[in-house]
Amino acid sequence: MPVRCGGRSWACIEAGRAKGRIKPGVTRNWALFLEHHPDLAGIFAFDAFKMRVVLMRRPPWDPARGNWRERALQDRDYSEAVMWLEGNDMTPKVATIAPVIQTVAEHARFDRLTDYLEGLAWDRRPRLHNWLTYYMGIEDTPYARTVGMRWLISSVARGLQPGCKVDTMPILEGPQGARKSTAVRMLCGDDFFTDELSDIGSKDAMMEMQGIWGLEVAEMHRFNASETSAVKKFLRRQTDRFRPPYGRSVIEAPRRVCLCGTINPDGNPYLKDTTGGRSFWPLTVGRIDIEAIGADRDQLWAEAVALYKAKTPWWVQEEEQQAVVAEQEKRTDVDVWVEVIVPTLKGRRSVAQLDILKSLGISAKDADWRHAGRIGRIMKKLGWTASRDRRGGEDKVVFLNPIFEEGGVGTRSPGSSGVAPVERQHLQPAAPARMRRLAAKSTGY
Repeated sequence: MPVRCGGRSWACIEAGRAKGRIKPGVTRNWALFLEHHPDLAGIFAFDAFKMRVVLMRRPPWDPARGNWRERALQDRDYSEAVMWLEGNDMTPKVATIAPVIQTVAEHARFDRLTDYLEGLAWDRRPRLHNWLTYYMGIEDTPYARTVGMRWLISSVARGLQPGCKVDTMPILEGPQGARKSTAVRMLCGDDFFTDELSDIGSKDAMMEMQGIWGLEVAEMHRFNASETSAVKKFLRRQTDRFRPPYGRSVIEAPRRVCLCGTINPDGNPYLKDTTGGRSFWPLTVGRIDIEAIGADRDQLWAEAVALYKAKTPWWVQEEEQQAVVAEQEKRTDVDVWVEVIVPTLKGRRSVAQLDILKSLGISAKDADWRHAGRIGRIMKKLGWTASRDRRGGEDKVVFLNPIFEEGGVGTRSPGSSGVAPVERQHLQPAAPARMRRLAAKSTGY
């Protein structure tokens, strides 16, 4: 069957070339040859998930034999394509052939992740409600059932709805050798998974993530506060900005990747603060059945696709939040300064930042922005409101007791006393139980 080209058969194009009507230096004619010549037709395609040009069958310049396996376009292929076109009386240039090949490949665009998910057929047997227990050995609790289901549905959402909001990630806890990483790799599949990435948040990382569905963030128990903060910031992104190889412009790619953390627990809290901790879903693994995950992987994802299409939410619901918070509390670190600060607050309507520094043994001349920020975070978690006191010509940072701010006994207008509120932030719902008890002590009058 002749190859059709813009309403004409390849035989017509050949006839036109024989009569000198196909000019060898015209870019459009190079594209016609690359896309429709019998030796090249169907070779170039664009993988929208991995965001790269791929060769779907063996090109005429590849001398190897045997079965062909799809591969990414390589630098040498540009030179080979130019030489092949020159051998067919075209006059292309190596410097300008890349965008021509890109355009040809775009005409055969496909998305391997979407194709995989849309091609699954669920056998209607429910598995997701307790899959973490059955396959990962995690204790069967309402919490595990909740986050297990949300995890897989959120991954499907990122696959079928690129760039949708997914700002949470499971963290698998277990000893070294528990096969946590292997389980996530098996669940996602080798083609869609990686545990290797440049520094999170870097431009290289943005580009490397293209074509990745499951990304493992390993050894999170070793992260300091700034590293944990970087993960949280990275987790919140819904698009990635970068310039692809051979591209002239920076592009914005809706995010497809979902993150999963792994930890070898050492008994110490690893969630550094309650606000960011809400992004993490900790899970303690037991005996992981890798073979069972591999055998049932397609059905797990098929059920998740069915639930996603049935509009099942992939974020934790309000009535589920308490169970999630309870697990996060067990892993949350409480600043040692809290134990010193709380006794100085009892019975007070307000307290100056300088008084708190004094209780910590830090003089005003030795204090800096790091001390102020640390105190501010602690007071925010305790429920006190940051304000400024400008009475007497001074400008002091003070914190106001929430009992009086919220209309309790003895309430008075901050403005009438010269204290101007600049921020209003009460106790975070995800604060650890210990912090809530300390907050209650700090606000007592």
